[in-house]
Amino acid sequence: MSVSPLIECIRNYILRFPELKDGYLLVDILGDKPIEYTIETVPCAPVVRKYTDGSCMKQFLFIFASREFFSEDVAQNIENLGFYEKFEDWIKEQNDEGILPDLGDDREPVSIEVLTGGYAFEADTNTARYQIQLRLTYEEE
Repeated sequence: MSVSPLIECIRNYILRFPELKDGYLLVDILGDKPIEYTIETVPCAPVVRKYTDGSCMKQFLFIFASREFFSEDVAQNIENLGFYEKFEDWIKEQNDEGILPDLGDDREPVSIEVLTGGYAFEADTNTARYQIQLRLTYEEE
C-alpha cells in the first residue's frame, strides 16, 4: 500500500461513524449550509519521541467540525451537542477495541483520542459551526 496523506486516512476512518447525517465530509473547508462536515488539520510538532533505530512516535492533531441548524430552540441545540457526545463515545469505543485508521505500511496507529468535547465554535441566527479536537498517535519507520 502506498503512503496516503494522513488526512485522507482520517477521513476514511470517520466516514465509518454510523451517526453521520446526510451531508458531505470535506477536508479543510466547511460551507455555510447545514448539514456539512469537515476535517481540518491543526498545527503541531509532529514528532513526539525519536527512537535510536531512526523510527519515531508521531502525532497528528485535527478537528472534526460540522455546520448545523441553530436557533433559540433548545431542543435543536441539545441535539447538536448530543451528536458530538455520540461521536466522542464512538471514538473511545473504537480506540478501546483497537479499531484505528489504516495508515498504510510504514505507519502503525497507536491511539486516537478526543482532546476537547464538542462545542459551538461560532453561531449566527440560523446555523452554527460545532467542533471537536482529536489526536492520532502513530509510529513511523
